[in-house]
Amino acid sequence: MFFRDVIKTEPDFSRLSQSVLQGYTCAVASELESERVQQLAKVMKRKNVKLEEGQLSCLVKMVTLNGIPKDLDSYPKDLLLFLSPSDYAATGSCKQYFAEVGKANLGLLQREPSKRKQLLLEALACLKIPGTEVNEENAEILGHLVCDLGEEYIRSSGESLLKQLSQCESFLPGQEEAIRSVISSGNTTFGPPQVWSASTLNELTGLIPVFDHSIWQQIPKSVLTLWLKNFAHSSPLSREQLAIIVEELLPSRQKRAVGCPEDKEITETVLNDDLMPIYYSPEELRACLKNVSLQNYFSQILMYPFSNEQLAVLKEKLDETYPDGYPDSLFPRLGPLASFITTKDISKWKITSPDMLAALLELDLQNEQAATVISRYVALGNPLNATALNAIGTKYLCVLNETLLNMIDPNSLKLATLDPSGCSQLTKNILYVKAKRAFSDKHYLHSYYTLIEPYLGGAPGEDIKALSKDSVNMNVDTLVNLRRDALMSLTPAEVKRLLGINLNDLAKWQNKSPIQEWVRIQKQAELDKLRIGLTGGTQEGYMNIVTPKFQPPSSASPGTVTVMLHLLPALLLSFLMMS
Repeated sequence: MFFRDVIKTEPDFSRLSQSVLQGYTCAVASELESERVQQLAKVMKRKNVKLEEGQLSCLVKMVTLNGIPKDLDSYPKDLLLFLSPSDYAATGSCKQYFAEVGKANLGLLQREPSKRKQLLLEALACLKIPGTEVNEENAEILGHLVCDLGEEYIRSSGESLLKQLSQCESFLPGQEEAIRSVISSGNTTFGPPQVWSASTLNELTGLIPVFDHSIWQQIPKSVLTLWLKNFAHSSPLSREQLAIIVEELLPSRQKRAVGCPEDKEITETVLNDDLMPIYYSPEELRACLKNVSLQNYFSQILMYPFSNEQLAVLKEKLDETYPDGYPDSLFPRLGPLASFITTKDISKWKITSPDMLAALLELDLQNEQAATVISRYVALGNPLNATALNAIGTKYLCVLNETLLNMIDPNSLKLATLDPSGCSQLTKNILYVKAKRAFSDKHYLHSYYTLIEPYLGGAPGEDIKALSKDSVNMNVDTLVNLRRDALMSLTPAEVKRLLGINLNDLAKWQNKSPIQEWVRIQKQAELDKLRIGLTGGTQEGYMNIVTPKFQPPSSASPGTVTVMLHLLPALLLSFLMMS
């Protein structure tokens, strides 16, 4: 159900489901009174609705249209990322503000690293942290902001930051090195790695991905084995991360196995033990699998944390068992073997349904592998319908070649969720034409813009100009990703009508491409009418010269030519006065 279809008729937003609320769009919100949007935002908080960056950026503008509310704690925490401590002053102190921001999803600001940096600097100032040492109390307040602290803070603060750092999704190389230094120093309540227990390792689970070989080799192997047995099941670590621990437990020097050792025969009990990887070196695994049938166990054991060398052995066994292609029941389980899959393997697969296609494309394949899978699917006579397109998704949409793109039925886009913004211009152009045709019956409805927006990167200038008459409240990210010729054809007045409530965001782009180039070809007088401080346009009386791509047939330097062009108006005026 579309957000627009219910939002204008529903008097009580609390009756709306989470999925409907997640369909929030700027275009629809602009049709509501500011008080209604505030009610909507509060319901989103209560129902824990997760919104994207563009949705939140628009929502905060609508919520604050008539001033900053004094009860900001009633709104989604993520909304605070787009406000400042001074905006929060009527609600609480700067310390309270950053305690809330520390619980928000900072990943929403990935496109604006400068904003994240500014938030961190303001937080450190608020908490009066002059140096690089952060205590546990302040680390608790900073929350996710701790993930942006530099390596010098991590080294100086020591154990105080470890709890918060364990919740970070990723680190810079310098941060990782600093964390390893703190952990291996022994100057923490955990002590040096040599004295850790399985419980200690469990407390440090969130930081395990940062450990390197120098730390692993200090931890007693008996502790690693015990941790795998007792805690690995409940840990958030991926199969790949667990496989690194397994690799540490395997002997570094492997003797070539002549046969399978008597005490390592692979039995049903062994196959049902998810710690099977720690019992066999790659060579032992190869030798012990020779006379064992794995047909009923492949789906199961491929999920065990085998090392890459062990996985290579399993791939050999799989090829030996199924020389004419793997059964489709195994497709969802091939993820660990993705790096070993070849074009020859894929050419044998019978991918006969969108579900099989989806299962294969969820394996984290490389683009080349994914393109081969999709081509194989189509070669077997399957259409690129909505189900197939949703299986391909935004992740692999850009690998489709022109032939495959032209095979897409426009009507399929009505039921597909795609975003071609990261694709080639050719892909964007082809998909826009198809999307325009697919949604042509809704062209005069408000929902048209919501449907066509993901495809606007392929729209010609005349179509964008037409949209400027419809109060669509386009966000600046969409504007800057338009076709270059389409963007350059827009006048400041048209851009103003396109952006609507998002117009002020344009100022942040004035020194970035392509807005910088767009500004240069506009009349400054027209830019001034936008009242957002854009400068750099053409002054009255000056000629806007497009620099030729070829070397001008003149002995004058480019600098001389530029000076002469700027002097041209004055020379013409002087000539007229003399006449």
